[in-house]
Amino acid sequence: MNKYTGINYEKNENCFAKTAHIESHLLYGDPNAIPDPLFTIFIPTFSRADLLKDALKSVIHQQHVTFPWDIIVVDNEAYDGQANETEKLIRKIDNPRILYYRNSEHMRPGDNFNRGILLSRGKWVMMLHDDDLLIANSLKNMERVIGFLERHAKKPLGAVSVRYHQFSYDPKHKDAFRGEILGAQDYYMNQPTNYGLIQLTHNNVLFTGHIGGDIPSNGATYNRAAVLDVGGFNDDFGISADLILYYCLENKYDVYSTIVPFGFYRWGINTMSKPESAYNTIKAGYDFREYVYSKNIFTRSWGKLFRYSQHRKFALDVLQQRKKSIKTHLTLRDYDSICSKEPNRHQYAFYAMTMRHVYDFVKGRQVDRLYKKSLKDKEIHV
Repeated sequence: MNKYTGINYEKNENCFAKTAHIESHLLYGDPNAIPDPLFTIFIPTFSRADLLKDALKSVIHQQHVTFPWDIIVVDNEAYDGQANETEKLIRKIDNPRILYYRNSEHMRPGDNFNRGILLSRGKWVMMLHDDDLLIANSLKNMERVIGFLERHAKKPLGAVSVRYHQFSYDPKHKDAFRGEILGAQDYYMNQPTNYGLIQLTHNNVLFTGHIGGDIPSNGATYNRAAVLDVGGFNDDFGISADLILYYCLENKYDVYSTIVPFGFYRWGINTMSKPESAYNTIKAGYDFREYVYSKNIFTRSWGKLFRYSQHRKFALDVLQQRKKSIKTHLTLRDYDSICSKEPNRHQYAFYAMTMRHVYDFVKGRQVDRLYKKSLKDKEIHV
């Protein structure tokens, strides 16, 4: 195998500096209205006021908590001195928790995420994309989960990735989607805080072919100082930049993932529903694994054994996820330009049927241990 010459995904580049010349104008809100918030709920947005309205509603109607928190909306529609539809919506809602910023120039999505992290005032930053929703007890549950992890994590806590409840959205049938959301929300609201958590480590890539965690659009929560420390979201890494941030955080911080949803992911109106997104996701996964295989003698040997098995399993998982919401006729042959070599069938069977199940079993035991530890934790306030 030739020497790896691709991207160094752990170079710790300061991505905040890339857009330091772009100003974010505070057009609504008073920072003094919520002094010293513990949490900031950050919503990046771009020209989708109709969807943002639902996202903000899910945030404003969070269950009561005893700590201060605020909301920042960072609008990525270039500011021209005129009020756009998003600003009009914010002013109509007129909630003192909201700080509304608008960038002087349009940024790449990851750069706008970094701007939101930079502008956030809370120690913890909970992200919500403008087309998604939070479950009404997300803020309360995240505070409890973080409190538990801070008492038991071995390293400083860097981030908590969260699962999501996915729903398909058709603007022509809004009543159906609202009914699904209300029913699911009632169910999740009646469940106790779940402290069954999965720790994300670099081993996740080797055993599953995936970095681990979920896209940060439904309540994923970051230690603001930790994200600043590792350089933020790097949009040069492409479609998987948000997941790669988890991987980079793992070098110095503990990163966990919940096993229960904290929000609702709207499928059918975002970029992930586009045909090219499947290609970009599979290609990004392949490129990142090539980097991981290159790190040392052990990982190079691992790559020789499982490179093609992991590529096939990862690609099949991506295609299966798409089929749940979008009827497609894509096959593995559509991605031969990424990697056309088929895995040895015995190696693939061993990897897919044995190693993945063993790893899932180990992680399941970890979930059980954390849950049992939570039951003994006298500091948890249910």
